[in-house]
Amino acid sequence: MSEEQPQKESYVDEAKRRIAHLSYKLEQAQDRVKVLEHDNAELVRWTNDICVPKLQELTDELVNKYNQKKYRSNNKTDYRWRKGRAE
Repeated sequence: MSEEQPQKESYVDEAKRRIAHLSYKLEQAQDRVKVLEHDNAELVRWTNDICVPKLQELTDELVNKYNQKKYRSNNKTDYRWRKGRAE
């Protein structure tokens, strides 16, 4: 009986150590998720504020250059950039 008691305690101690370790790892992962969510929100904001308008501007410029060529100026197949969604 005396041998079983220390063995049970060692199992309990090992389980407690594993639980503590996994709890620590979980906290670290949750912190990383928060940082990634924040970074993702910044990237979305940057994309919407800078990239999309710049892409629209460059697309409009390219379409205008294409349509201004002499041999296409009176052509009915002139391309126009359609504004997306309800703007």
